[in-house]
Amino acid sequence: MAYILYKIPDSAKYQKFTIPKSGGGEREICAPVERLKTLQRHLANALYACRDEIDRESGLRPLSHAFRRTVIVTNDRRHKLSIITNARRHKRQRYVLNLDLQDFFPTFNFGRVRGFFIHNNDFKLNDKVATIIAQIACFENALPQGSPCSPIVADLIAHLLDVRLAQLAKKHQLTYSRYADDLTFSTSRRDFPPSIAAPVTPESPEWAPGRELAKVIDKSGFVINPTKTRMQFRMSRQLVTGLTVNAKVNIRPEYYRRARAMCHSLFETGQYYRPLSVPETEAEDGEDVKLEPVTSLNPLQGILSHIHHVKDAIDDRPEPEKRMDATAARKLYARFLKYRYFVRLDRPLIVCEGKTDNIYLKHAIRQLTDFHPKLGEWEDNSFKSAIRFFNYTGQAHKLLELGGGASDLKYFFIKNRYAEDVRGFKHRPLAHPVVILIDNDDGADGKKGLLSTIKTNFNINIDLKSNDSFFHITDNLYLVKTPGKGKKVKSCIEDFFDPKLLKTKLNGKKLNLKKDHGADGEYGKYLFAEKVVRPNADKIDFSDFKPLLERITAVIDHYKPPD
Repeated sequence: MAYILYKIPDSAKYQKFTIPKSGGGEREICAPVERLKTLQRHLANALYACRDEIDRESGLRPLSHAFRRTVIVTNDRRHKLSIITNARRHKRQRYVLNLDLQDFFPTFNFGRVRGFFIHNNDFKLNDKVATIIAQIACFENALPQGSPCSPIVADLIAHLLDVRLAQLAKKHQLTYSRYADDLTFSTSRRDFPPSIAAPVTPESPEWAPGRELAKVIDKSGFVINPTKTRMQFRMSRQLVTGLTVNAKVNIRPEYYRRARAMCHSLFETGQYYRPLSVPETEAEDGEDVKLEPVTSLNPLQGILSHIHHVKDAIDDRPEPEKRMDATAARKLYARFLKYRYFVRLDRPLIVCEGKTDNIYLKHAIRQLTDFHPKLGEWEDNSFKSAIRFFNYTGQAHKLLELGGGASDLKYFFIKNRYAEDVRGFKHRPLAHPVVILIDNDDGADGKKGLLSTIKTNFNINIDLKSNDSFFHITDNLYLVKTPGKGKKVKSCIEDFFDPKLLKTKLNGKKLNLKKDHGADGEYGKYLFAEKVVRPNADKIDFSDFKPLLERITAVIDHYKPPD
C-alpha cells in the first residue's frame, strides 16, 4: 500500500478520458491503474460492510437508494435498493419535485473526506487512518469519477444531508429520498410548501428551490444545479429516476416502444438507431430526438436489461409461477439474447453442460500451445481467446431456460426450435458455429436423454458408441461429445485430468464428481474447479484434453457461413 500511495507519482495513478453525458456535454472519468483500483476495491468493501452494520443497528429505513447492498423484502420478494425502490417512495402523489446536486463527486475534497472519518460518530478514526483513507480515495483534491470507492465514500458523507432533508420533509409533510445526486420530494397536500420550492413567477412553469431548502443544502456543503429543478403534477407525467410514478412505478411507454423499434431494426438490418444526446427517459412527448445508427449490441442490451429489471421488480403477482409467465418485455429481451448469442457471433461459441467445464477448457486452451492461434494465443502476457464460452447467468436461466446441466441443453435439440428461432431473424450472419459440448456418459443416454432426442428429431445416427468428431445438427449448430479414453467408451470431461489430481483433498474432504457442491466429508465439482484447477492451472498437465480440443477445432474447420 505504501508503494502505491507514496512511490507512484500522482500523474501515473489514473488515466483520464471523457465520455458524453446523456443530456449533452462531456463527463471526465479518472480511471485508477489496476494496483490502485484493487486497493480502492478493498476500501470500498470495508466501508460497505461498515455501513451495513450501521444500518442494522439503527433499524431505520435508508434515505439514499444508490450505491447500496441493502436488501428489503416486499410481498415475500427480496429487492436491492435501486432506482425502483427510490421511485416507489413517490407513487400516486399530487406533487413530485426533482432536484439535482451540482458536481456531486468533486464536492468531496480531501479535507472533507478526511474530516468525516475523524469526526463522524460512526467512525471516529484517528488522524493517521483517516488521512490514509483520504489518500486512497481522493485524486487532485476530489473524489474521482471512475474510482470504485468514490460512490460509497460520497454516500456516507452525504448521509448528514439526508438526515437534515428528511427532518425538513417531515416538518412539511413531504416524502423525501435521494438517489446519488438526485433529490426527490413529494406530497399529496393541496398546496406545495413555498419554503421548499415555488414557481419562479406566478405564471411560470419553472420552479426554483425555496429559501429553507436552499439553506439546508448549502449548510450541508452542496450546491443545487439550477437547470435541473423540475416540478411534476398529478395530471402530467411524473418521473423519478427515469421511472413513471403516477399510478405505479413503471418504464416510460415511449422508452419501451423505442427499444422495441431498435430491436426490430436490428433483427431486420443488423443495425438500429438510438438517441444521440437526450436520453429517452427525459425527452418530452413529441420532442424530436436526433438519432444515430449503431451496430454495437452492448447499448441495446443495457436498455433491454434495464427494462427487464424494472418490469420484473414491479411484477407484484404473489404467485411465483405466474411471475414466470413470459411478458412482452421478457420475450423481446429473450429474442435479443438469442440473436446475440447464436446469430450475431463474433467468434465460435462453446456451450458446455455447466460453469465448471468452462473453467477446465479455458485453462486447457491456455496451456496447450498446439491449439494456438486456432483457439487463442498469448499477446503481451495476456491471453486472447479466439472462442467464447456460454456464460450461465441468472438472466440466461430466467430468459432462455439455460441454467446449466444436460437437461437444459434440450432447447437446442427440440425439433425445429433452434432453426425456427435462428431463421426468424432477417439479418442472420451466422458467421461462426455454436458447439454444444456434452459428456458421453449415462446422463446423455436413455429414452429421454439428449442422444435419443437428437436421433429422433434430426434422424442422426448417434449413441454412446458413436466416435465421430462432431455432429452437424442444423444451421450453425453442432454437437461434440467427450471422446473415450483408452478402451472406455463412456467419458466425462473430468476424465481428462490426471487421476492424482482428482484425489486432491480440500480441508480433509474428498472429491465427489456426482455432486456440484458435495456433501458431508465431500466436495463437489464447483470447488474442484475453483479451488483446485483455477489456482493451480499453470502446474496442471492438460495434455489429455487434446483429443477433445481437436474435436472443437474440427467443427471450426468444417463450418462454412452462409453466403
